[in-house]
Amino acid sequence: MPLSIKLWSAPMPKIGMSDCGEKNRIYEKFLLGLPGSEVVVIAKGMEDELRKCDALVLTGGPDVAPELYGDWADETVTTDPERDGSEYRLIDYAFNRQMPMLGICRGLQILNVFFGGTLIIDLGKYYGRNHKALSNTEDRTHGVILQAGSLIKEFIRQESGMVNSAHHQAADRIGRGLKVVARAEDGTVEAIEGNGDLPGRIVAVQWHPERIQNGNPFAQGVLELFGSCVSQYHNSENYAHGG
Repeated sequence: MPLSIKLWSAPMPKIGMSDCGEKNRIYEKFLLGLPGSEVVVIAKGMEDELRKCDALVLTGGPDVAPELYGDWADETVTTDPERDGSEYRLIDYAFNRQMPMLGICRGLQILNVFFGGTLIIDLGKYYGRNHKALSNTEDRTHGVILQAGSLIKEFIRQESGMVNSAHHQAADRIGRGLKVVARAEDGTVEAIEGNGDLPGRIVAVQWHPERIQNGNPFAQGVLELFGSCVSQYHNSENYAHGG
């Protein structure tokens, strides 16, 4: 059975989160659902702030630069190379410290690319799949199927269900040490996890749990899984600030 989220003994865990501008508050509210936690927003150029933290969350945003996975941009792509560089530094530090990492939307994509994977440049143009938001204020929804035996299925406690969608790219070839643990009904990768070769815990989802109604298992399950990883790290021999 999934581990329950519990209060940590002092000092309370700090969750480092990549800066996504005006949407930061939505992610912060979601992550503060972990009892006793504190969220530290890490702006570009301030990557050393992660040294004070126990975990890393990689948020949504613009496309990852195709050059990072051996492709080239077309008219569908909008990038932020400075953010790519900042998040690469964050991932590298977290990976070397065996910190738990949670990727959301773009966060899944940059984790996959960091570990040597590739992305589909545009789902609509190259595969005829539409996963874009319906508008600036309304996400699309579609079904997903979870992989048996995965951590995410253990914590969500369902074999399938509906999630929100607001992206036009997706993971293609999966990076080293990662495995696919959920797909959309059209085959699009919707969640990945560390496969056991990577130290620490890595989980990433293509949907936006921070924008799903409270109590929905596809939001709450992701939060509980990440909380379990943070708790294990916080109480492990790897835990030590300032390293």
